[in-house]
Amino acid sequence: MKKILIVTGEVSGDLHGALLIKELKKLIPNLKVFGIGGEKLKEEGVELVHHINDIAVVGILEVIPKFFRIKQAMNTLYQKMLSERPDVCLLIDYPGFNLRFAKLAKKQGVKVVYYILPQIWAWGKWRLKSIRQLIDKGISILPFEREFYNIGAVSEPPMQIEFIGHPLLDIIQKSEVRNQKSETIALLPGSRKDEIKRILPIMLECVKEMPEFEFVLPIAPGIDKSWIKEFVGAIRELPLNRIRIVEGKTYEILRNSKLALIASGTATLEACILEVPMIIIYKLQFLSYVFGRLLVKTQWIGLPNIIAGKKIVPEFIQSNAKPEKIIKAAKQILKTREQSVSELREVKKKLGSTGAVHRAAEILYKFIF
Repeated sequence: MKKILIVTGEVSGDLHGALLIKELKKLIPNLKVFGIGGEKLKEEGVELVHHINDIAVVGILEVIPKFFRIKQAMNTLYQKMLSERPDVCLLIDYPGFNLRFAKLAKKQGVKVVYYILPQIWAWGKWRLKSIRQLIDKGISILPFEREFYNIGAVSEPPMQIEFIGHPLLDIIQKSEVRNQKSETIALLPGSRKDEIKRILPIMLECVKEMPEFEFVLPIAPGIDKSWIKEFVGAIRELPLNRIRIVEGKTYEILRNSKLALIASGTATLEACILEVPMIIIYKLQFLSYVFGRLLVKTQWIGLPNIIAGKKIVPEFIQSNAKPEKIIKAAKQILKTREQSVSELREVKKKLGSTGAVHRAAEILYKFIF
């Protein structure tokens, strides 16, 4: 029996991991998978040593309250690895945890495959050499990563990375979405409570000043609808009759919207693939932002901008995330909407073709055998 240890610490990683395991089980029917994940991986029969809810964090200082829980998860998983002796350790995104665990796996002679590679092109170029030594195989979903990860690898073997295209292309293609543009704006403030608490109030202030639009707020998996309703209801002078709160249906809501206000993250690429113009809004705790700016080396935080190599999506970060600025940008985008759609379409082309998850499963299968 072949065994895989899998680790992800976020909702998006849980989804991508579940799709990959589902595809891999078609190739290896008696596969045993255990590790850290969420509900999607659990549905695919993965034995969860810890749930992502125990360890999911955003920002640097936000790690502190969960430090001992994260350390416990690391120790428990390490002991499970020692007793099970997996054929491969499959790491998905979540670099703060996963790169540390990769060291433990390598010391025990367990091969490491990294799916959805750490975004060190944004924050950690200085770690390139050490990461190349930790990862036996990289499965990349962004077009520029293979070249980037091997910068300066002259006196050592290049890192084995294969670009498969972006799995979101498959996920969105398979989703049932209508294409009926309406006078709505989608609000996507993130997938974690602490993120939502900082970003959603800014979005709701914009709602007050844009009476000509209806707004739709899709709730991220794992977020309680009653909590969101209570949170929105507590905002003073908010026209609740113009805000529709919906569980799920994110892709349908995006495709049927003229514009989206989005927290930085996977949702920006989802909107890009659906060719929906967007504005990126993001806010961290002050000290987390300060530390983050010291580490982050990219000019932009939004993946559509990074992939395009230029600013095609407005970004309003931290103190610059002011409702009056966002509203002005929104009205400008709506005036020149077709230009925004055209630029997003060019980024979408760079993401590759459908079939990414199947290609990832074949790579992993060949690696195991």
